[in-house]
Amino acid sequence: MLLLSALLLALQASTPAAAKQAPDTAHIVVVATTDVHGRVMGWDYVRDAAAPGGLSRAATAIETLRSRYPGQVVLLDAGDLLQGNPFAVYYGRYDKRQPQPIVDAMNYLQYDAVTPGNHDFDFGVDFLRRAASQATYRYVSANVTDDSGKAMFATTVVFPRGAVKVGITGFTTPSVMVSDKWLLAGRARVRRIAEAAPAALTTLERQGVDLKIVVIHSGFGESYYDTTGVGPENDAGALAAVTPKPDLVIVGHTHREMRDSVINGVHFVQPKNWVQSLAVVHISLARDPSTNRYRVTGVRSDLIQLGNVAESPRYVQRFSAAHQAARLWAGTAIGSAAPGFDARYARAQDTPFLDFVNEVQRRRAGAQLSAAAAYDVQLGLPEGDVHQRDVYGIYPYENVLRAVKISGQQLREYLEHSARYFRSYQAGTTILNDSFPGYNYDVVSGVVYNIDLSRPAGLRIRGLAYNGKIVQPTDSFVMALNNYRQVGGGGYDMVTRAPVVYDKGEDIRELLVDEIKRAGTLQTAAYLRPSWAIIPDSARAAARAAFGPAAAAGAAAGAGAGAGIATIPTRDSILLRVLALSDLHGQLEPRVWDWSGGRQVGGVAALKPWLDSLANACGCTSVRLDAGDEMQGTALSNATFGRGTVAALDELGIDAAAIGNHEFDWSVDTLRARMREAKYPFLSANITNSGGTGRPDWATPWKLVMKGGVKIAVIGLTTIETPTSTAARNIQGLAFGDEAQAVKRYLPEARAAADYVVVVAHAGALCDSSAGGGTMASCHGEIIDLARQLDSGSVDLIVAGHTHIRVNETVNGIPIIEAQSSARSIGVVDLMRSGGRRAVRTQLVTPYVDQVRPDIALTDALNRQQQAVRNVTERVVAVLRVPLKREGDEYGLGRLIADAQRAAGRADVAIMNNGGIRADLAEGTINWGQVYQVQPFQNRLMRLTVKGSVLQEALEHCVAGSDHIPDCHIAGVEVWYDAHRQPGSRIERTRLPSGKGIDQGGTYTLVVSDFMATGGSGFRMLAGAPREDLDVVDIDALTRYLGTLRTPVEAPNDVRFHGGAAPAGR
Repeated sequence: MLLLSALLLALQASTPAAAKQAPDTAHIVVVATTDVHGRVMGWDYVRDAAAPGGLSRAATAIETLRSRYPGQVVLLDAGDLLQGNPFAVYYGRYDKRQPQPIVDAMNYLQYDAVTPGNHDFDFGVDFLRRAASQATYRYVSANVTDDSGKAMFATTVVFPRGAVKVGITGFTTPSVMVSDKWLLAGRARVRRIAEAAPAALTTLERQGVDLKIVVIHSGFGESYYDTTGVGPENDAGALAAVTPKPDLVIVGHTHREMRDSVINGVHFVQPKNWVQSLAVVHISLARDPSTNRYRVTGVRSDLIQLGNVAESPRYVQRFSAAHQAARLWAGTAIGSAAPGFDARYARAQDTPFLDFVNEVQRRRAGAQLSAAAAYDVQLGLPEGDVHQRDVYGIYPYENVLRAVKISGQQLREYLEHSARYFRSYQAGTTILNDSFPGYNYDVVSGVVYNIDLSRPAGLRIRGLAYNGKIVQPTDSFVMALNNYRQVGGGGYDMVTRAPVVYDKGEDIRELLVDEIKRAGTLQTAAYLRPSWAIIPDSARAAARAAFGPAAAAGAAAGAGAGAGIATIPTRDSILLRVLALSDLHGQLEPRVWDWSGGRQVGGVAALKPWLDSLANACGCTSVRLDAGDEMQGTALSNATFGRGTVAALDELGIDAAAIGNHEFDWSVDTLRARMREAKYPFLSANITNSGGTGRPDWATPWKLVMKGGVKIAVIGLTTIETPTSTAARNIQGLAFGDEAQAVKRYLPEARAAADYVVVVAHAGALCDSSAGGGTMASCHGEIIDLARQLDSGSVDLIVAGHTHIRVNETVNGIPIIEAQSSARSIGVVDLMRSGGRRAVRTQLVTPYVDQVRPDIALTDALNRQQQAVRNVTERVVAVLRVPLKREGDEYGLGRLIADAQRAAGRADVAIMNNGGIRADLAEGTINWGQVYQVQPFQNRLMRLTVKGSVLQEALEHCVAGSDHIPDCHIAGVEVWYDAHRQPGSRIERTRLPSGKGIDQGGTYTLVVSDFMATGGSGFRMLAGAPREDLDVVDIDALTRYLGTLRTPVEAPNDVRFHGGAAPAGR
């Protein structure tokens, strides 16, 4: 009975009488989005700020439309949902929660149907299938099949809206067969749109639909691939010529916006990408009594701009957790970057930013060349912390790294195609070609070339060379690039058939992240290789202006995600960059330091590219200064009395240097010889004759340096400690006067002549933290006193030296920078205009060798010098059980040296000043060259005969410092002292090997260096003592002594300075 009743009801529903109850007219509202690219929320995860658009804003409009047109809305999307921002990456690669949050958002909004876009395959076919399985909406595509030809998704779907049957079919651009071939191979196929469309539309007709709608992820315009064999990339227009025709086409893929375009009776609409607008199409239908079906009688299209639409509160609450998790990941710091990785001018000039990307690609693929594009010139890597979001900003695509083998001819064609981004230069006209997307403009690193914009497209590449030789058509290269380019993306057809020689499926963004993590802090010098330029100068200036602060929003960047130029706020303008070195001490070779993690630092061959790239990175005028003590300190430099070091500094482009105290170590005559050989001036304003009444003719107080139209007055200073840190015989007749008075003496004429005044001083500071100076109160010393004695802001900068630490301070309105010693740091100071005012930005960078390509000429010169001294420097001296470091109040290395000197002189006591111990020794085998770095001054040893009172006074001097730490190492005596007593009266007890204390009236033999014997390091009490030259220099005494010790050598560990009370009864 129940079954019979059901059949009767069904029959009644199919009678004409029932059909007549349908209304004569109907109204359908089609609401559409496209190219959402992960914009679940109205949030920019790259800038970590609210953004226009997003499904959260669309939710408000959709709720309103559904309320106004109940039962009439059809909600569709034309693809590229699952990839395109950090939110999408996070939930595509790392967080596998289900349902996938983008799919969940579409479910929440009750979408009806979606067609897959090419980027929806970016995380793989399986990922897309899983997403589709979690959707409550229908995936529809009539041209996507599995590898057997079976449809991967529904080819058509039908939705009833009242009495109207709405039929939907969809298509995906066949270009995905090219761009993502490696992902689709053996798993999916995408047919030509024009071939697949008639059958799908015919199926809809057979299904009796009243309204045929196509959602197509393909646009209008040319293809950016060679799609031979797969079909055009942008083929939406073909739907106006097929039979049967659709009534409405929702267009995607090209990131454009189209309210309504009617072609051959077919309506095409395209909402803006990233849910910046919503397409709303009102379709009126009337019922045909003869067929009882509806036909379209009117179409009215509109676009709802979502930029100022409020987000739906319910929606925001629903997806808040997913949003915050993505923000947290995007904000994860992965490293840091020094200034200079801005992308603004990356399409107008060679920049560290693109060279960074290219170097990562080139190195990973083992290629000679690399090609990369600046996808968004508003971004780049910020100074300071670099986060996941920042790397996404510079590389927003899921591209993988490949390398191809190309000919010289293909390389030229590649560059000529890229140069089409520009128009031929004519004054007063737009220089950028708005039909060529900016994201398709590639820069190639590894070769040098000019883009001559005075010439027509196709004939612009000039001077193309590799390793100094002009590239010939038959030359062969391996070039790293992304998979999009390798398959011809962007019109680069010339490489599509080039053999692929590297393809491991490595995500380029992940490679960039790995490089930042490895480097810790990115430095421009590690990557910038100036290799290309726009010519002539007028064209280059026009190209820069196109990206400058005044560039209009969207000017000539072309279509595509991240390609546009929005209005850029005025940024700080660098007027002058000062690059500073100090206390090189002949360290021509790179060194591994105990803090450098096994990585080599410095060396002149690495300093050259570092300085060049730091100078080029700012696009500004720069000057290179050295704060003195250039030559003395290594066997390599000392072998030529500093001649090789001065020649190297010439190659480094030093513009001026201070005279340091150790410049006098080989006499004034030797210093003057080096000064004559140098291309830069040695400066000191406070060196006078001993009476202070005049200055030597070779002591130039200041110099005007002209660089790039900027006039820089450089005033030099030499430490007032020179008389106590230099052998008296070498500075006889000279005085080193008050530094502040010297600066004030020459400041008026220097200021009148120059735009900037910089003091370069071989005088420094001591800070509580040698890591670089925290607060002003944490530093004290000679250079701090100088700044306080000058008028506030009277000089623009002080470049300091002498104390071998990192100093980065501002004192009395004057910035001070000190770059350690031995090329461990480079000081970078930017004198800027910021917000209409002058400002200063300072930093210290570490010149790691592995971040640059060492200069070939300097490397060759260094090799020649090394060969000349190698037989001496590589002679093995000893094997050490443990490292000997200069750490603590007293250390084994110092005791070892003092013991060696006492043994050399067969004396009662030896005293070694700590200032003469210049380096540590590593454990294991050590050679003569390494020991030389410890004692590089070749001081002769003297055996003095002194009264016990003089010996006591010398030992008092060792413990007289304000830091309460002994400034010497001793052998043959033990000392107890009270650091809280007055200097000169701190020693309480002494003990000689005999067990007795020093007899004030007794006579003792004492070994010291000739430097100390003449009053150096403040040992004035020794200057008049009777002496005997031992005919041995300090380093020879040490090496001979090491040869007498049991292997492996252990330094003595007995404490010789006791900073507490003396033991009872002694």
